[in-house]
Amino acid sequence: MDDKNTLLLQSTAHFNQQYQTQKIGSALKSAKNLAADKDDPQLLAACTEIESLFVNYLLQEMRASVDKSGFISGGRAEEIFTSMLDVELSRKISVSGGIGLSAILLEQLGGKGNRQVGPGSQ
Repeated sequence: MDDKNTLLLQSTAHFNQQYQTQKIGSALKSAKNLAADKDDPQLLAACTEIESLFVNYLLQEMRASVDKSGFISGGRAEEIFTSMLDVELSRKISVSGGIGLSAILLEQLGGKGNRQVGPGSQ
């Protein structure tokens, strides 16, 4: 029975990772397509979403680094809850100012008009 649970957890984690990778890729594509103006609300939303996904990944890795005692275990329900909690925490963190990643992305992607075109700008 434990082997089935372990296999299920590994496959769930794999699909979750693939989904997040696809979500980051689509957010980056939309950000590149919208990279005409820093004041564009869609560009700001895409940069905030990318920061949210990054913070979510950080939270997941921090939770994985903590050993579980096994004394009180919520099983699969606890894992689902903490996963959903991490998603919501990462959204709240990125919307309320975050760690500064969205500002950096916005500066890099939204400053097309300010860039110099020439051999030295590559």
